[in-house]
Amino acid sequence: MGGIETCCYQLYTRLSPQTSVRLVALRHQSLLHLAWFLPWCLWVSFWTLLLRRVDTVYFSDGVVSALAPLLRPLSRARFVLTLYGLELTYKNPVARWLMRRGAHTCDRVAVISQHTRSLALQAGVPEEKLALIYVGVEPLMLSGERCRELRERFAREHGVALGRERVLLNYGRLVARKGVAAFLEKGLPLLDPDIKLLIGGRGPEAARLQQVCQAQGLAGRVLLLGPLSDETVAMLRQSADLFLMPNVPTPGDVEGFGMTHLESMYAGLPVVAFAVDALVESTRCGGYLIPAGQYQAFVDQIHAYYGLDPAQRQAKAEEARAYVRAEYSWARTARQYLDLFTGRS
Repeated sequence: MGGIETCCYQLYTRLSPQTSVRLVALRHQSLLHLAWFLPWCLWVSFWTLLLRRVDTVYFSDGVVSALAPLLRPLSRARFVLTLYGLELTYKNPVARWLMRRGAHTCDRVAVISQHTRSLALQAGVPEEKLALIYVGVEPLMLSGERCRELRERFAREHGVALGRERVLLNYGRLVARKGVAAFLEKGLPLLDPDIKLLIGGRGPEAARLQQVCQAQGLAGRVLLLGPLSDETVAMLRQSADLFLMPNVPTPGDVEGFGMTHLESMYAGLPVVAFAVDALVESTRCGGYLIPAGQYQAFVDQIHAYYGLDPAQRQAKAEEARAYVRAEYSWARTARQYLDLFTGRS
């Protein structure tokens, strides 16, 4: 679950049939496990490199790349890293220094967006080391019959008739940079009162969202759904009217690219997003970009979308679907990484 985990999973499963891949994975969610996992990675990598059993070491994000300087003297193996952007903006200066030192040690550094590339350059990573490789986007899609079954069940459980009511969707990790709490306070009061907003996911902002809903009296307009099954999320993507990304600029926390809105666009669900961080790049087609913080303009765009006739809305849905499926393929992403691992690029 999550963008980095999804990328690791896809790379491992797609590259394993083509070449020998050894996976060293942390199979726990809490970051507290890093206290033992990083030493374990160092131990495994130390012996693997010492015995010359690998040609390439891939550091899946900036955190584990902190081990690269310790491993570099052991081997001439190729070191490759993916930077997502957030690692380079940590508030802790020691953590930032470790991330940057790790990136400098690696032979090649993949970045997931032009925004992340800019952050890497600002951190002093040499331009010749950088390779822009977009992540793939291929979410679960339901058959029409299964989607109808889940939609009917959702209506019974939550009292929301998807397809008959006007429904907006936001799903993902509930953190401050996603701007959901700010939208409830500043944007939702500007929306037509019959428009409902579904919010799914988990994260540190969940309690704040509940407080805002209670304070604003939003019980009938906003549903806080919490974590959802993959099938339920797929049904909501295929049934809602628009996906919202009301991100806010947050020092020390950036949107490296954004996955949930692209997964929604893959299903034909257009997005309305604030032009923040890499959303400017990933929402260049199939959605609507609004200047950051302009909530009236954000809401006006939602109302304008509802004002389109069915043919125009269908055309926008097809635009979103075609854009994501053409630009973001896991097969292409895996080929680009294999070229990076083998030195062909």
